[in-house]
Amino acid sequence: MVKVKVPASTSNLGAGFDTFGLALQLYLTVEMDTIPKGLQISNSGEGSSEIPNDENNLVFKGVEKLFQTTGNKLPGLKIKTNNEIPLQRGLGSSAAAIISGLICASELAGENLEKDEILSIAADMEGHPDNAAACIIGGLTISCLDSSKIFTRKIAVDESLNCILMIPNDTISTKAAREVLPETVSHRDAVFNLQRSALLTEAFMRKNYEILSIAMKDKLHQPFRKHLISGYDKFEKTGYENGALGVCISGSGPTILGFIVDDSVRLQKAWQEKVRELNIQARVIAVACDNTGVCSL
Repeated sequence: MVKVKVPASTSNLGAGFDTFGLALQLYLTVEMDTIPKGLQISNSGEGSSEIPNDENNLVFKGVEKLFQTTGNKLPGLKIKTNNEIPLQRGLGSSAAAIISGLICASELAGENLEKDEILSIAADMEGHPDNAAACIIGGLTISCLDSSKIFTRKIAVDESLNCILMIPNDTISTKAAREVLPETVSHRDAVFNLQRSALLTEAFMRKNYEILSIAMKDKLHQPFRKHLISGYDKFEKTGYENGALGVCISGSGPTILGFIVDDSVRLQKAWQEKVRELNIQARVIAVACDNTGVCSL
């Protein structure tokens, strides 16, 4: 039997579209063992009633992909999941599921693949490496895809930096969020994001978080996606008025993320009040960053 715990993740952080990932202290825990035949899946926790318990389960799809990739015969499986990660909210639930399946399968098959090999398979399944990288190694990750090779670097996040998440009840699929993006962007907008991505890297490397409000500005995806999120501009404005260092759409949304150092109560309360004022069905929670990534239990 193998057991792993995989963190949630946010991505993009405004300027770093499909590049930056950040692991968060919400977790998917998976236990897995072989059985003589068949597939038994039981799910508990966040969104468990929405998670398939058959071959469409993403944990199982990760397992299946690993066995196919390594040429091993797929055994009967018993899988138990306990989930804390909101589904289809821009918090890396699919990446966490896929990675848990890949890592459990790697151990069960006796392959014990390296993390970069797991990342390559996960990124191929996801279509982008940002969430997967953060799930695997934790912290802030910067990923670059060059041909078929992924280069990833990690920056540990200071414990003082916290995240406030405004998580709507409504969901947005990654596919739907990508469909609203233009196929081309202007040279000026590309330079705008390039400058701020570099600044964002410096902010995390030197723990210079007070420049996040500048470094997280974006012209490549958020102007097009924010219309899918009720009240985004109002939450952003309220965030900065109540101590947020940076505000952005988490991943493809609809979750909105605000960074704050140390005291998170003021921002959390302000967003809770804004949720009530706008009559939005949502929750507002405080979450710390995860610097560890996936771990075996």
